[in-house]
Amino acid sequence: MSELAKINACAKRPIDIWTNFIYYPLSIRLVYIVRKTGITPNALTISSLIIALIGCAFFLRGVRGDVLIGLLLVQISYVVDCADGQLARYKQQFSPVGGWIDQVADRIKEFSIYTSLAYGYTRLHGPDNRIWLYAMFALFVLYLLEYYGQIRMGKPQPAASAQPNAPADGDAHLEDGFARAQRLRAFIPFRGFLIGEQYFALLAFIVFDAVRPFFLFVGILGG
Repeated sequence: MSELAKINACAKRPIDIWTNFIYYPLSIRLVYIVRKTGITPNALTISSLIIALIGCAFFLRGVRGDVLIGLLLVQISYVVDCADGQLARYKQQFSPVGGWIDQVADRIKEFSIYTSLAYGYTRLHGPDNRIWLYAMFALFVLYLLEYYGQIRMGKPQPAASAQPNAPADGDAHLEDGFARAQRLRAFIPFRGFLIGEQYFALLAFIVFDAVRPFFLFVGILGG
């Protein structure tokens, strides 16, 4: 197995279609480049945060060209964010502190992205209380989604059956069918509004300067 294939096997799946086909091909190659360096997963996490914050500084200006630069930087930050977990699994470098840093960095990025977009919008279009309301609504929904995801990940798995009998052919067929359905479900856009879907929505809306529709899209779809 090639090194790229090994790194690819370290990527979490199933995941949303956008991350799988747009962001992962880039993050996997980033891990390939840094795998033999002293760069740690935590260093990638912090780098992702710094890149995103620089992008948000461009969002604050509200000018079209600056917003596009900020959008590019924020998208790069998500690629680096994908790479930190892949590098951790590839090098088997896990720690509670690393997981905490990753979670905190994600929340800081979300808050910074949405508030800087709203502020930049008001600089360009004048005072607008509604844009702040929409931004806070979208952020609130994102945080609820994150808590829901944490609950799902922490949900105890059903105990394995004590009986040694192998499943019947019919049961095995049903299990295979369910597994295929789960894989196919990953190809449905915005099926669960995972983090990759959120970043792709950011790209799709902000590239057209649609800040207000973006906030409403996140809030309504996420809700």
